[in-house]
Amino acid sequence: MRISRRKFISSTAILCTAGSSLIVNAGVGPHLVNVIEFGADPMGVNDSANAVKKAIDQISKFGGTVYFPAGTYRISRTIEWTNPSNQRANGILFLGDGTHSTVLKSECTTGPLFRIRGIPIKGPISTTFFWGGGIKQLTLNGSAAADRDHDALEILGWWYGEISQVRIVRFSRHGIRAITDLVINPNPDFSASALIINGTWIERCGGWGYIDDGGIQGSPAWTWTHCVFVLCSFGGAYVQSSSHAFVKCSFSACGWSDEKAKPSSLGYGLFIDGAVTASSRQWVEGCEFDTNYAAHVALRFASSSSFINNRFIFNDRYHTGHLCPPIGVEIGAGDTKATVRSVEFKQSFFRIDTPGKATGFQWSNPSNVRDISIVNSIYSDNTLGKVAFTRYKGHETKAAKNINNYVIEDSL
Repeated sequence: MRISRRKFISSTAILCTAGSSLIVNAGVGPHLVNVIEFGADPMGVNDSANAVKKAIDQISKFGGTVYFPAGTYRISRTIEWTNPSNQRANGILFLGDGTHSTVLKSECTTGPLFRIRGIPIKGPISTTFFWGGGIKQLTLNGSAAADRDHDALEILGWWYGEISQVRIVRFSRHGIRAITDLVINPNPDFSASALIINGTWIERCGGWGYIDDGGIQGSPAWTWTHCVFVLCSFGGAYVQSSSHAFVKCSFSACGWSDEKAKPSSLGYGLFIDGAVTASSRQWVEGCEFDTNYAAHVALRFASSSSFINNRFIFNDRYHTGHLCPPIGVEIGAGDTKATVRSVEFKQSFFRIDTPGKATGFQWSNPSNVRDISIVNSIYSDNTLGKVAFTRYKGHETKAAKNINNYVIEDSL
């Protein structure tokens, strides 16, 4: 059988994974489909939204891979991936040829670029969910979208999916927004999500890079490794649910959406919220926080959590006229309801690069703060004495330290 060169190229994908290569036919079989076979245009001339929807419909019953060969794909409306049944469903992997090769360019006028819903629109529901699948090796670009509240990903009811080697850039609101549907069932367990995010870059967004927006416990146990949050106007990540882990991640220049933009009124690297009754159990290890606008880390509700071997950099890189941030770690942030208990900070490194005024650890609302351990912190002043830096503020009295069980032991 003879086959044209164009047909061969469009139907054959070389899928590269860490340390291995797998050659598969991308246009054959129910479990792996090539969007070009459904009419997608990798040259970016024609809209590819219909083609992507057809590809999803082709494999949604059994799960599989939707493959985007190298190219730029214009997407004019939200890509919907919804579980129509009250049964658990296998996930779909949306796979490109790399972040510099495969670009999905949003031209949506309303809604997110991707809407992923692992439960049906109408009840009754159980622990239905999508299981597995993911988004890998592509770029989501929101620069051409008309919607002012445009998110890259809206996620509900997706368990054990993986977002890996993805670049999310220039969305007017949030990069990744996790939500729940408390109308269909008031228990968030029935519409929650738990994902693995690896090697993903979220940049130049008008809101949060990631927002846990589904209420208490709507997104438990997300794991983030080697991810970058940079130039996200509200902040890098906002967390309400328990057991998030951030390992070897970077939070930089949050508070701005562009180097020349005015800073927002927020601008946190990582903001941890939740509820008094929730045992948050957050883990933050080996991360870097650099020149965020309001604070590197803010804790409103947190308990049984650890911050290990993190670096905090203070600078005025974007010429605000003052040191950014003014607070490294804000304990009891937000309001008088803030509650922080049983939290440890070990081997924190503080580096001050620019003259100015700042505080390392600040107790903003200390009434409900207790059992805080801060040990082996190191402070490095690169201004050679031109900075007014207070290591600890808001816990001053010896009685407060004893009553609330504060342990503070500096290394240097």
